[in-house]
Amino acid sequence: MYALLTIRKRFMRKNIVTGATGFIGYALCQELLNNNEYVIAIVRPESKNKDKLKKLQTVNTKYRQYLEIIELPLNNLDILYKDIKIQADCFYHLAWNGSSGKAREDFNIQNTNIAYMGKAVETAKACGCERIVGSGSQAEYGICHGRAYEEKTFLNPFLMYGAAKLAAYRMGRILAEQIGISLVWPRIYSIYGVGENPGTLINYVMSCLVNKKIPQISSCQNMWNYMYITDCVRALRLLGEDVKAGGIYNVASEDTRPLREFVCEIRNITAPEVKLKFDSHRDSLRPLCWLEPDTEKLYELENMEVKISFRDGIKKKLIEEY
Repeated sequence: MYALLTIRKRFMRKNIVTGATGFIGYALCQELLNNNEYVIAIVRPESKNKDKLKKLQTVNTKYRQYLEIIELPLNNLDILYKDIKIQADCFYHLAWNGSSGKAREDFNIQNTNIAYMGKAVETAKACGCERIVGSGSQAEYGICHGRAYEEKTFLNPFLMYGAAKLAAYRMGRILAEQIGISLVWPRIYSIYGVGENPGTLINYVMSCLVNKKIPQISSCQNMWNYMYITDCVRALRLLGEDVKAGGIYNVASEDTRPLREFVCEIRNITAPEVKLKFDSHRDSLRPLCWLEPDTEKLYELENMEVKISFRDGIKKKLIEEY
């Protein structure tokens, strides 16, 4: 009887997730549902991917009963508490305009996200949430040669995207303190996996190799870190659940090494007979990102661990996508 009551109590935990159709947001919805938590997925009305969330509701009874989809523009988030009267425990704000391509350098697009962050903080508080978990980025550090520490490393973003993320965090933190809600800020590194955006380096290299072509790549001598999507969203779930969690967390794996080694590992798994030619695509004048995160704080969370190695993650992509 006690076990049954515990399960029912956990199903009572409600999470609001913006950006629920994105690569990370969609996976987070699945992670929360699989851990017996209720999900209120906020979807832009014009989202081209909203149907995949609706299809998720047909997968099993749990998804159908404990996934609620609300189509709502980000500038109308206050409808959640003013009109719909939503009450929840945690608010995951993952929605972000201009997260890829040329839009990452567009001032007007990036600037809207700062205002939406404030809206999300206010909405989380009004909906009774204990905390709001944002979606920061390693781009906030800028070019950092050496290990990046959450509270010690000097922040010098060179992309408009990274500058906007940093501004959203700093202003969101002050607002959260003013109105009395906890803000947790995961700085998310390079996440990959089944379903990731097609324009990533991993997808490009794998696509070339599967077709026995030599990828046109740079020297790949900069340090890098890859984390599989299911490990990433586990971290986000734990940050939302752990009452002791607070502040900034580098969300990354413990596997940091030169990017060249990751590319070679992809080749060895995908098409070992293909010879790679590094530096066939010259680096631009823009400084190269250097990803070497300190992850000690993240792995102090109870039950936080990496379950999918880079090798296993690439094998999963190869089987399911190629």
